[in-house]
Amino acid sequence: MQRPQPRKKTPSTRSALTWWAVAAVAVGLAGCLDWGSDRPEPATMVLRGGTVRTMDAQGRTATAVAVRGERIVAVGSDAEVSDYIGHDTQVIELKGRTLLPGFIDSHIHPASGAERLAQCSVDGVALGVDEIVAYALSDCLPNEAPQADAARRPPPEGVGQLGSGPSLTQPQSAAEVKWIEIANVNPTNFVATAADLDRISATRPVALHGIDGHTEWVNTKALQLAGITAVTVDPAGGQIERDAHGNPTGFLKDAAQGLVDSIIPPLTLDERLALAQQALNIIRSKGITSVQDAWTSESALQVYEMLEAAGTLKMRVRAALMSDIGDSEAEYQRLISLRAKYATHPLIQADAVKIFSDGVIEYPTQTAAMIKPYLDDHGQPTTNFGGRYFDQAVLNRYVARLDKEGFTIHTHSIGDFTTHAVLDALEAAKQANGATDNRHQIAHLQIVDPADFARFKALNVYANMQLFWAQPDEYSVEAVQPYILPETHRYMYPAGSLKAAGATLVGGSDWPVDALPGDPMPNTPMSATQIAATRTGPFADSPYYGQKLHTEEVVPVADMIVAYTVNAAKALRLDTKVGTIELGKLADFVVLDHDPYDTPADQLMQVAVTHTVFNGEVVYDAGNLAATSTMARRHHAAATLQALAHRPLPQRVRRDHSTHAGPGHAAH
Repeated sequence: MQRPQPRKKTPSTRSALTWWAVAAVAVGLAGCLDWGSDRPEPATMVLRGGTVRTMDAQGRTATAVAVRGERIVAVGSDAEVSDYIGHDTQVIELKGRTLLPGFIDSHIHPASGAERLAQCSVDGVALGVDEIVAYALSDCLPNEAPQADAARRPPPEGVGQLGSGPSLTQPQSAAEVKWIEIANVNPTNFVATAADLDRISATRPVALHGIDGHTEWVNTKALQLAGITAVTVDPAGGQIERDAHGNPTGFLKDAAQGLVDSIIPPLTLDERLALAQQALNIIRSKGITSVQDAWTSESALQVYEMLEAAGTLKMRVRAALMSDIGDSEAEYQRLISLRAKYATHPLIQADAVKIFSDGVIEYPTQTAAMIKPYLDDHGQPTTNFGGRYFDQAVLNRYVARLDKEGFTIHTHSIGDFTTHAVLDALEAAKQANGATDNRHQIAHLQIVDPADFARFKALNVYANMQLFWAQPDEYSVEAVQPYILPETHRYMYPAGSLKAAGATLVGGSDWPVDALPGDPMPNTPMSATQIAATRTGPFADSPYYGQKLHTEEVVPVADMIVAYTVNAAKALRLDTKVGTIELGKLADFVVLDHDPYDTPADQLMQVAVTHTVFNGEVVYDAGNLAATSTMARRHHAAATLQALAHRPLPQRVRRDHSTHAGPGHAAH
């Protein structure tokens, strides 16, 4: 668009200082201007000398923005905004960089995912069981926190100790032993039994947590403490893998993880607060200013509330409250009560509900619910259709009631069967309640039946996608392609088809599902945009480098930026506050060192965040950072993993998609 030109300022033309100054009256900002002088009241912050992409409906650009307190008071040219600079105004020289609305991650797990930062991590590197055992013995156990007493103490920042609990002297229960926990295990083609993990310890319980949040491997001691035997019934929404004799092997899927996780001594509140703060710092460094916590417990809400009270939250948090599919009046009233509790909170809203409809698709887990059965190693159909964890009639009643109560329903769905079933439930809710503006969302959408593409627009259901995963790698190819039909694989992460059918795309990371040695959050808005726009393997050390994954499903860069700003703000019901750079909106910005609109799509991962601004305050400055002990430990761990793997450490990200279905887990 044409940028406004500087003009002479007089009392009669003062309102022309910015494009939308006349709108100041409408948004209640007229009182902020000093109409008794030739200059407006000074701003608290001015950013100038760059490309300001406002993301407004007209697609306008500018070079400068002025902020007073938490809100935007001027958008225009450097000359126009210069009158807002006073003696105390903080001036940020953009020096040609690009200013965008703060990114919004519409599917993430900040509070629960933060707990992985305190665990020994293999960062998703593809390792066999022998390598993991060796890593546990050489790197994890030597770095455990001392067990001087039974009380748990908050760890120093960045310390990667394992487990928790009192002394090992004559342990009597799960709470009296120190657990060995290893996080971010790559589940692709990974096989381990309880006997394998007994090599790490036969006297202490061991738990390996899959990076996908859907998988867990435990040793014999952990099975004993959890009381898991041949007669233990699979819990609703989960599976216990068993051998030919019916005995548990130690591999737990989806909600079955809760049988063990529920007996692991929890972190203290102080530990959880410290780790959540670390996680939020990481998230802010990616330019993210608002999040939708996609599986929010009441304890997570407590963490967010306490951080906000201390003035350190500095993030808008939309909670998708954890809930199981059912038709319980007590559950409905619990959710309504939680929503009311945070209805007037300045940063936290709790007006969404998260449900799980299936698991994950990758071999060997294969709990995503599919319309057609999984194939065996010879390409022949099996009897496995994945985890069908709900009754359709119950789902319909549950969804209709939540819709009637005005909640946004946020559903985890990997398989095409569950996406179809959830759309059926939302269609039944529309018939029962009439059209609403509840902005329901289905997350992940790894496989979607083409017959359902148009239903997203018809039902006003947002496609909440994690398109960093839409690349050829061991997940999408090795662990999926041989086990489903080619015509099914063709519609893996069908973002382009959904957009063409009129669906609203929103972006999210599902952190902490992705990890990279030295970088706990590689799945960022910029990296996801590169993958979405190219569908190409980006990592030079990968055998899939330069290969494509269904390029028919590419999404243009401009649409991905919208997905992480304008559309995500709508999905979170924050579009009157953030998502665009306009007069009266809250001052949430990200500064990038290059303009993503002018950067080749295959280089977007190189675009760096230099500043993040939240509510008119710089909360991340790449030029003013000190190395942390967290990063130092991660680099040490990366070196150890490289030695164990006997090969150059894979720099491509390893991850499995989505979430866990049991309480106490981080994802999805």
